[in-house]
Amino acid sequence: MKILRLLIPAFALLLFLSCSTEPSIDYALFSGTIENPAGNKLTVLGSDFEQEIAVADDGTFSDTLRLEAGYYTFSHAERSSLYLAPGHNISMAINTEEFDETIKYTGLGSEINNYMAGKVLKQEELIPDSKAHYLSEETDYVAKTEELKLAYLEMLEGVKEADAFFYDLEKRNVKYDNLSSLTAYEGGHIYYAAEPDFKASEGLLDPIKELDYDNDEDYRYFSSYRDLVSDKYIDYYAIVGNPDTISQVLDNIKALKSENIKNGLMKSFKYYISPAFDQLGSLYEGIMEISTDDEYKAEVTEKYDVVKKLVKGKPAPKFAYASHDDKQVSLDDLKGKIVYIDVWATWCGPCLREVPFLKEVEAAYEGTNVQFVSISIDQQKDFEKWKKMIVDKKLGGLQLFAEGDWSSKLADDYAIDSIPRFLLIDGDGNIVSADAPRPRDPELREMLDGLI
Repeated sequence: MKILRLLIPAFALLLFLSCSTEPSIDYALFSGTIENPAGNKLTVLGSDFEQEIAVADDGTFSDTLRLEAGYYTFSHAERSSLYLAPGHNISMAINTEEFDETIKYTGLGSEINNYMAGKVLKQEELIPDSKAHYLSEETDYVAKTEELKLAYLEMLEGVKEADAFFYDLEKRNVKYDNLSSLTAYEGGHIYYAAEPDFKASEGLLDPIKELDYDNDEDYRYFSSYRDLVSDKYIDYYAIVGNPDTISQVLDNIKALKSENIKNGLMKSFKYYISPAFDQLGSLYEGIMEISTDDEYKAEVTEKYDVVKKLVKGKPAPKFAYASHDDKQVSLDDLKGKIVYIDVWATWCGPCLREVPFLKEVEAAYEGTNVQFVSISIDQQKDFEKWKKMIVDKKLGGLQLFAEGDWSSKLADDYAIDSIPRFLLIDGDGNIVSADAPRPRDPELREMLDGLI
């Protein structure tokens, strides 16, 4: 009996420890059926999350997603928003031929996601034409934006009992979406109305003036809030137009308390690590000081180490590629000529829009020592398409094909991460500009005239 009395407390202790150490659920289950599937995969995306899910031939899919509670999107033919949290077990049914209209969810977490799907239909109902929305008078734009916000909040009441945490979260999300829409009006109206001097009223953005731009939690959850913070601290046109302001911009960001926000904003500056940016050293030093994301800092350093070799007067990195008529052409072959290079691809709309202007410049400098070179970074599978486009569009100059597309030596050596990109090299093979003006820009002809 004495042994029994000892075993009972021991068993009780074991039971307590077993209950207290039970692992918490850190995943969501996502399954469903896609009618008329567009391929064999579906991708779930979040701010720091990406997972591909295999879609079977019959359109079914199922997978486990280890993630934090938050807003996500799934991509298959089109995109749609999701809210996922550990413990969710949702099944989706959709027909890709009527994408938004057919999304239906069942299972744990379905009430929230049916609300998310319903938001898209409500927006299409109230604002069926975004162009007309931006072209409307400011008072009408604000009224319609407010109507949409109130409609969302009314819909949200239907899920209040399903998840109190999501309910409170989504109220903030709707608020930030509304504020973001207000900030978008001026730019949208300028674009669609083709009125570059248009200005919205001073009072339009009054609701934003008291916004807290240093809210770590909201930055983590809401894309609209992240956009508002980015607009506050990073004015692309002001920075490009006056690079000397970068020190003040970085100081303003450095003063923020949230490391998460500072790291997020720093990621926006990778684009500015470019041969065309005059304050390259200051920007790089600022990123290294402010960011605490070691992986990102390593990426920036790798790009910076390339870009700093591309300043004016440095030897241009060599290349040698096959032309459309199967001749090997190298940069050395062009020594003694002023070389203007257009890096492009057949799928790139902005690249193709420069073609008529490039032809005009080529004609203007015919008979001079300016050599025009176009280098495609198309994938190898599009080689014949590239050759056909050269004939169909009557493209002039030297037409070369870079092996390796985005991973080509050309892209690596010249830090090319977007196209079109233009390079200007002098007769000695030295860089004049590794981010030269586009053919439509009058500055290009001024530069060429100064070199001839």
